[in-house]
Amino acid sequence: MSAAAVIIGGMPEHRWAPPIHPDPPEDQPLGIDAPPAPDRVSRYPAVWVRVEFTRSGLQTCPGFVEQADADVVYVQLVHMGFVHHLWLPLERIKKRSLKPQGRR
Repeated sequence: MSAAAVIIGGMPEHRWAPPIHPDPPEDQPLGIDAPPAPDRVSRYPAVWVRVEFTRSGLQTCPGFVEQADADVVYVQLVHMGFVHHLWLPLERIKKRSLKPQGRR
């Protein structure tokens, strides 16, 4: 029997176990309530979205407008690998342009 086996075998109170890490709560976006009768938007315009998150604070993310009303928009965005859909005031949205797709 090796010396390591003797040492490990004699210390049962120090058995190895995988580390336990609690999952942190997800970083959720803070939006506003939906308007009563929003309109669907055609062609899903690309926008920059300034959105407040519960853990990381104010972030600017790329997104797309799906629905709109007079002063609010419904946007889709991705933050930290998660897709979010939420209503935001129009002043938190800025138009962005996408590069045209070229031949490869």
